[in-house]
Amino acid sequence: MSEILITGGGGYIGSHAVKRLLQENYKVHVLDNFTTGRRQALENLKKYGDICVIEVDLRDAERVKKALTAESMKNISTVLHFAGVLSVSESMRDPQKYFLNNLMGSVNLLEAIKETGIENIIFSSTCATYGNSQYLPIDEKHPQNPTNPYGESKLMVEKAIKWYSELFGLHYVIFRYFNVFGSDPDCDVGYSSLPSVHLVQSAVRGALGLSPFMVTCADNFNTRDGTPVRDYVDVVDLVDAHFKAVMYLEKGGANEIFNLGTGKGYTVYEIVDQVEKTVGNKFDRNPGEIRMGEYAEVYANFDKAAASLDWNPSTSLETGINNLVSWFKKYPDGLEK
Repeated sequence: MSEILITGGGGYIGSHAVKRLLQENYKVHVLDNFTTGRRQALENLKKYGDICVIEVDLRDAERVKKALTAESMKNISTVLHFAGVLSVSESMRDPQKYFLNNLMGSVNLLEAIKETGIENIIFSSTCATYGNSQYLPIDEKHPQNPTNPYGESKLMVEKAIKWYSELFGLHYVIFRYFNVFGSDPDCDVGYSSLPSVHLVQSAVRGALGLSPFMVTCADNFNTRDGTPVRDYVDVVDLVDAHFKAVMYLEKGGANEIFNLGTGKGYTVYEIVDQVEKTVGNKFDRNPGEIRMGEYAEVYANFDKAAASLDWNPSTSLETGINNLVSWFKKYPDGLEK
């Protein structure tokens, strides 16, 4: 049985990745400090295979090194690195949190990897590293000029990974995510980071009467209805790309950076319209001001991932929203920590 390490495996995307890797007959080792991750998610997944959970904070360099150099880790060749913090607005209020967690936590992980036989890392980066779009759709050659500390911290990790590759031979795939939504159709794992900081998840919860929700984004952007345009990619499709990247690297694939998006942008109002149509409730719309660090429009060119990984996102916006509705009906308060 092959073995793999997943940081942040109790989190939203990480837990979906744990499920997929278990289903692919991997033994999965999880590192998580469970600040936002959920132990119950991993308990729900034990029926699919062997999970070894180690509670470690990546900011603690010594404990990270001890965890990765343990005898139980000796058969791991690839790390999926999801652990981090991810709110644009919070990063504008508390940039230190983002540089300590995302940058220093990742550097501690890279330092520990040096002491092991681990050969490959797959890193969760973000389209926020691009900043304001100079052209659309955005491909991987687009200039990177983040407009917030969240995007800046992720860009700095990308650079660190490239240096550790150059200096120590680490192989990598870096994924730049666009906006992730959706949920496991079986409701084994799902979105539990409450209150939600993501539009689709927040709107679904609001429509179900689980959390307050009001449309307050600015409506004076230069877009088709004045609200920001984003590319929404389903979490199950996203995780499929990660599994394909594992196969790609373990077969000797070259270091690469890939966008993960659908190539289609939706405005905030279009997302809200779809949630209203799916659930049946209407929302008040009270336009606010453009927030610091916010940009008008972004959507992906994912041709590179399609060509190199044979990846094509197939889950529709409607299906992803329906899966979120099912999840929040089953777990209205999310999973237990």
